[in-house]
Amino acid sequence: MAPEDWLLNLAKQYRLSPTQRQIVQRMLGMFPGVAFLSTVEIAEQTGVSQPTVTRLATALGFAGFPEFRTALREVVLSAVPEQRGPEQRAPERFDAGVVAIEQECANVGSLHRVVTGDRMAAAVRLLAASQPLGVVGLRASAALAEHFGFFARRILPSVITCTNAGTLADTVLQLSQQNASALLIFAMPRYPAATVAAIRRARKLGLSTVVIADSALAPFAGEADVLLVAPVGTGLVFDSHAAAVVLSISLLDAIAATDPERTQRRLEAHESLVDDWIHEA
Repeated sequence: MAPEDWLLNLAKQYRLSPTQRQIVQRMLGMFPGVAFLSTVEIAEQTGVSQPTVTRLATALGFAGFPEFRTALREVVLSAVPEQRGPEQRAPERFDAGVVAIEQECANVGSLHRVVTGDRMAAAVRLLAASQPLGVVGLRASAALAEHFGFFARRILPSVITCTNAGTLADTVLQLSQQNASALLIFAMPRYPAATVAAIRRARKLGLSTVVIADSALAPFAGEADVLLVAPVGTGLVFDSHAAAVVLSISLLDAIAATDPERTQRRLEAHESLVDDWIHEA
């Protein structure tokens, strides 16, 4: 295995912060010399602080940077150099985007089990029956909540979307007072404390909770009435949420199918407004 592949595969096994992923990506272009640099030298060449480099080593499962560097050196020294003539091209640089796409294809593929399972059916029943329907997503999950809410308002009578941690407690209480029966919560890493609090508060108020998260091992998994898993892509500096988008739209499609007449009626009403806001070249 090439040293670059070893480091990349190692990084995939752990949840790294965006800064740590950026260091890994820059280190991929620094082999083989990076295995013989100090924390100060790596920090200077990757544009971060020395403690940040040290924390990367521990985040990758090593006791400290010396142990990490020893492992790097062993991999570099054990790699057999490729013999190539002067007419051969040098290897192309690592393309993180290609790897990220491959990972997302696998993530979306894993949704087959989710959308055909009993948990999906239970989530559809709970969310379709709730009027109004609450949708929550904070920080990294805010865009997912807004995306779902935008389309949900096309087919459901009442949808309340909250992406503000400061008003979340009031929103959950309001939903309860308006006789909502369920709440859809997007909970992508890193999990905001306010999101976990909302799950607990909703259940105390009698609201069922459907949570879309990245892992069945999320710390709050046992507190959700229904947990739907949509893995995130971790091959780039920031998480990518392709699987979560596909799952949420699949969920919305299934909700629409529970009352096809209402769905058709509301979609036709929305279509009548299109000419007022669309601009075609």
